[in-house]
Amino acid sequence: MNKLASLLLASCISVGVIPHTTLASEPTSHEQKAKRHQMKPFAHLEKRLLSDKAIRHLELTQTQQDKLKAVFATYKAQLEDLKEAYPSKPRQAFKSIIEADTFDKTQAQLLLEEHSPKKQAFMLTMLEARHAIHHILTDEQRSKIAKRKRKYMANMQHKRDN
Repeated sequence: MNKLASLLLASCISVGVIPHTTLASEPTSHEQKAKRHQMKPFAHLEKRLLSDKAIRHLELTQTQQDKLKAVFATYKAQLEDLKEAYPSKPRQAFKSIIEADTFDKTQAQLLLEEHSPKKQAFMLTMLEARHAIHHILTDEQRSKIAKRKRKYMANMQHKRDN
């Protein structure tokens, strides 16, 4: 009986020592933040506009939903093409400039000029997509989104102040 009681006590203590987060299958806030930073372009916008809650709140029609899905699919493909065309070398080149004994301003400027057109193409694609989305929505839906955005921004400002 004494062995059974000590075994039971040892197992209870060992279970109590295991952190709750290791048993939980849900991601931690750190993992969620990391996942958010790795989201593809438009993923957050698509998630916000095409979620069940947003569809109900904005009262999106089926045709609007279909048009939004088409816009997201089109521009996602364009952005993926831009991403594939985007070289991974600038990061290494920037690193070599930083780690060099002397700062080579001309090399840095050339690298930035080479880097700039791709960023401009990316931003142009983003603006085009946002324009298309803006014109799919009605004035009332746009005002609802603006109202929610103002509320969100006020909430974020309140959190920063506290």
